[in-house]
Amino acid sequence: MKWIYPNISEDDVLEYSKQFHLSYLYTTILLNRNIRSKTAYERYFNTTTYSLYDPFSMLDMDKAVSILKRACEENKKILIYGDYDVDGVTSASILYLFLKNLSESIYYYIPEREKEGYGVSHEGIDYAIERDIDLIITCDCGITALDEVVYAKKNQIDVIITDHHEQASSLPAAAAILNPKRHASTYPFRDLCGAGVVFKLVEAMCITLYGSPDEAKQYLDLVAIGTAADIVPLVDENRCLVREGLSRIHNYKCRQGILELLNICKTDPENISVINIVFGLAPRLNAVGRMGEASRAIILLTTDDQRTARQFSLILHQENEERQKVERLVTREVIQQIHEKYGTDLPKALVLSGNWHPGVIGIVSSKVKDKFHRPVFLIALKGDEGKGSGRSINDFDLYTALTSCADHLSGYGGHQMAAGLSIKEANVIAFEHCFIDYAEQHISPEMLEPGLNVDADVNISDINNNLINFLHTMEPFGPHNMRPKFSIKNISPRKPVLLKDKHLKFTIKENNYSMNCIGWNMLQQFELVMDSSQHIDMVFVPTINEWNGTKHIQLVIKDIRPHIS
Repeated sequence: MKWIYPNISEDDVLEYSKQFHLSYLYTTILLNRNIRSKTAYERYFNTTTYSLYDPFSMLDMDKAVSILKRACEENKKILIYGDYDVDGVTSASILYLFLKNLSESIYYYIPEREKEGYGVSHEGIDYAIERDIDLIITCDCGITALDEVVYAKKNQIDVIITDHHEQASSLPAAAAILNPKRHASTYPFRDLCGAGVVFKLVEAMCITLYGSPDEAKQYLDLVAIGTAADIVPLVDENRCLVREGLSRIHNYKCRQGILELLNICKTDPENISVINIVFGLAPRLNAVGRMGEASRAIILLTTDDQRTARQFSLILHQENEERQKVERLVTREVIQQIHEKYGTDLPKALVLSGNWHPGVIGIVSSKVKDKFHRPVFLIALKGDEGKGSGRSINDFDLYTALTSCADHLSGYGGHQMAAGLSIKEANVIAFEHCFIDYAEQHISPEMLEPGLNVDADVNISDINNNLINFLHTMEPFGPHNMRPKFSIKNISPRKPVLLKDKHLKFTIKENNYSMNCIGWNMLQQFELVMDSSQHIDMVFVPTINEWNGTKHIQLVIKDIRPHIS
């Protein structure tokens, strides 16, 4: 991989080092995150819910609160319409938990992924009509539901949309639309996820009803999970929401279902991080929507009963195991198809279709994108219809690319890095040609070269408990606030060991300092560390490894290459 170092002048580092009263290395790390003022410094390290933006600065918030307040007062029937992914079910859970304290007529609906696809469906509106629903509130969907909102209004159902996906050229004729990505948005931060947008609605309701947003804080555990799982930028307000939400989980001030799910993931609530959410909780919460009914995740997240929470956490765990089996099968088929279709002459984007389970193509798209480092769309076909899921690389806007191919699609939505589509099977080849042509024009050769952002080149002596403690204060880590990576050069590996035939373990030594290193799934690099006379350069993340009650610093290797003098 290409190692990318920050372009920061030494004069800047020295100047801000004095301002922040920090060492050269620590200041460099902060400047890499564009923290260049005392205000930015304070906001970064002292994020609390008190620093959140005014929810009423979001377009249509006044309207939404007025409609929702009146509906609760008049005991109107309200249907919460969520999406089937983690962001959707956490959003719907937040709103359900809040509104059920205000009204006895609160219901929720999660569409079936395979039958209805993404977003608001006619089947969902029919469900509302059959139950005499007066008001639908969408969660994490609805911004492109033009026809569906018209259909709801024709049947005397008002609609409030809460969403965070990109707006198309036209907006649905809803009673209120809460979305920080609206073209006319007045909100200071555009990168909230669906759970974040719903939280702002709950905050606004709390201000209106109780004179303070404090009552909304009890839902920050769910906001943190939705935000972390949706892989939105962990900066600004998102970072504040996740940090406060994780704090609630650390202190066991969270839903019973979250505690039971953590237990089944063998994760201590006191040590939960974004990584535990992304690779532990999120796949299980997603699995029930991918393989069946996502409403089971809402039961887990909204129950107060420990037995029910335990029962449904086990269901989610079992569904996830089934999802993993299907995912492995589809991944093998997709990679085989790529080799057969393209050989070694890959285009700048990949479009593949097959009779695959639609619930796993998003995950497989992500894996294929990582393996081949180019935008990917996988289309699951059933009859003459297809559902597609895409993932992108940095600097290539997937949503804009889809817009350029809209003539071949039945529908689409999403954002820069991830998107979905519906398509007729007869149009798949035309879409493939259109999408690849767009990619060929907008992707440079440099964009296809995997890069590794490195914060600084260091010596072993720089990697100590002080650095570990400083990194801890920078948490939570995630997109746009990634865990810092460092490089070290011209060192000699010692005592190499191969673990489980695929993981590298060795030590490095410099003067009187030595450090343990681990390289997960780096079997192909074993030859580089076998010979202690072979000096290497490496990029790593420093972590704490605990074994038999003893803690020590361990370097997790991200890349290794031979040292060239």
